[in-house]
Amino acid sequence: MHPQSPTDTRKIRLRRKSHSLDLKHRFKPQEVLIQASLLACGLLSIFTTIGIIFVLGSESIAFFTRDQWVNSNRAILTAIDEDDTLITVEPGKALDAIKAGSTIRVGQEIMEVREFHNNQFTLDVLGTGGGFKRWCLTDGQLADAGWQRPLIINASRPIKQSETEACAAAGIEPLAFRIGTDALAIVVSSENDFLSELRFDELRKIFSGAATWSDARAGFPDQPITRVIPGADSGTFDYFVDAVLGGDSAAMLATDPIMSENDQQLVGSIKRNPLSIGFFGYAYYLNNADDLRLVTLDGVKPQAQTAADGRYALTRPLYIYSDAGLLREQPQAKDFIAFYLDQVDDLIGDVGYFPAPPAALEQASDTWRRAAGDSQIPAVDPAQVSGALNLAGSSTVFPVSERIADAFAAAGYLPRLKVERGIRGENTITPHRAGISLEYNDRPTIIEFFSNSNWIPAIGEFGVLPLINATLMTSAIAMLVALPLGIGAAIYLSEYASESARKLLKPVLEILAGIPTVVYGYFALTFMTPLLRAVFGVDVVNIYNTGSAGIVVGILIIPLVSSMSEDALYAVPNALREASYGLGATKLETVIKVVIPAALSGILAALIVAASRAIGETMIVAIAAGAGPKLSFSPFDSAETMTGHIARISGGDLSYDSIDYNSIFAIGLTLFVMTFILNALSRVIITRFREAY
Repeated sequence: MHPQSPTDTRKIRLRRKSHSLDLKHRFKPQEVLIQASLLACGLLSIFTTIGIIFVLGSESIAFFTRDQWVNSNRAILTAIDEDDTLITVEPGKALDAIKAGSTIRVGQEIMEVREFHNNQFTLDVLGTGGGFKRWCLTDGQLADAGWQRPLIINASRPIKQSETEACAAAGIEPLAFRIGTDALAIVVSSENDFLSELRFDELRKIFSGAATWSDARAGFPDQPITRVIPGADSGTFDYFVDAVLGGDSAAMLATDPIMSENDQQLVGSIKRNPLSIGFFGYAYYLNNADDLRLVTLDGVKPQAQTAADGRYALTRPLYIYSDAGLLREQPQAKDFIAFYLDQVDDLIGDVGYFPAPPAALEQASDTWRRAAGDSQIPAVDPAQVSGALNLAGSSTVFPVSERIADAFAAAGYLPRLKVERGIRGENTITPHRAGISLEYNDRPTIIEFFSNSNWIPAIGEFGVLPLINATLMTSAIAMLVALPLGIGAAIYLSEYASESARKLLKPVLEILAGIPTVVYGYFALTFMTPLLRAVFGVDVVNIYNTGSAGIVVGILIIPLVSSMSEDALYAVPNALREASYGLGATKLETVIKVVIPAALSGILAALIVAASRAIGETMIVAIAAGAGPKLSFSPFDSAETMTGHIARISGGDLSYDSIDYNSIFAIGLTLFVMTFILNALSRVIITRFREAY
């Protein structure tokens, strides 16, 4: 055997020593504490997210499925006891949400609506010609225009042959009911000091050939005449043209008169100008006698006696029109006309017109009897009449129809609901006094939530589009501000600034992120908004506007964009820059064509995170953007964002489980989904464009 060398002996000893090393893990309390803390933070984040989703989801589901009671702002007009099932309420548009089968609440009693008669009037002033034009449209034409066929037409002249033919094509056979007499009033301003009477030929000159007052009569001022006349669709216009100008309207229209279908607007134009003259129904003169002067014609003043005996030259009949088919299909129209004919002689004088001759009124009654198939006009009880009534046409006849409609409503023609009480087996059937507000159940749908352009929970309008639009507008403006400034600052800090300048400027820039957002909000309101108003004009820029809020939100997120983008740019290996320089590229070319593409994933992620931050900003938009949802695409208009609305509504006195309370959670869930999508998109972009070095 060969003796072992010293080297071999040393190797054997080292081998044995290595076998005796103790590699067992030893307990280290600080590591366990760190791991436990990290696990707790992770679990807390997970449970917090789950909790937020649960609360938003459950309350949003409640918003779409739970009974939501909305105050209709309509009061019960008659007291009801335990046995009553008929409820009479104030009329109004808010009742449109109620229909048969829906549930309502009076006090705490819930009822089911079995029948609903939304008895109310619609009176549209279109002019006589405009009224006949709409009345005689076909069903298809009415549907295309979104109109309903009027049941009754107010007319200050008889229907024309051409209009009768148009009605025949639509299946309408006009029935005329003479309801009164008007003496057309020729008027000037009360400040006019030269005109109180005219001859008929002078009247014709004034409304045709005369350019100045002196052209109509020597001694009148040598000043231009301002003519104020009804619109061409008005029956008053047609009557005046026929009676005064022999049917030739061209000369009067050539004088460039002030025209309107609304007689009250004509009154305003005349009383403000001493050199103006106009004409309209006598009732409008009486209602404005302090501001107007009535002009006599050929020495005759319009009044009841001169209108009745025909001495006043501009006396004309007043009518309402309907159709026998409409009267059969809509019996409420038949009943209203019967009431009209019975009451008009007593009420027309209150308006300012004169009764029709007895023979004319008897003829109107005979027309009603033939159309209704009755031997006499019955006494109508408006409280038993059901169905809406829509009238259109002449502004002259409008005051008469309005006065009759008021009397019809006062006699009991009001919206009525027939209800089933105690529908849920609850012992809540109780008497209710008059004056209690009626509430109706309104469950918003998801389609309505995302398609309706109005957000007014008080009347059952639940369209989130105005809030989303304002949120996206302020965020887009913020990104337009933050993107160039933030990325520009990041490029400077990463590529051009010295190390000492970078260490100094980066913390200074990030100080912006530490300023309270409420300070930014008042900065937007007191500095940015006045600046925008100085540049674009106070008439263009509202005090509260999305533009100033968006700009200041952009300033707020500049540090976020610049910091994250600068980190991404700084992480690009210097080897890429040196390779670019070696190929002869300049500094700017290297930044644009090498560094930015290499850091693109980080820059895009920074922009998406910044956009998410802008969408979620609350205080700035709550202070500077405005209060009240409004769908506007102008950055100078006031509008309310989703976060601003939540802050405003939640700060008020909201009843738990009310529709307002649940609505803020539905808005919050929508906001959560929007920011979640942005964050998920950020992860996708980082994964897609990430460069590993």
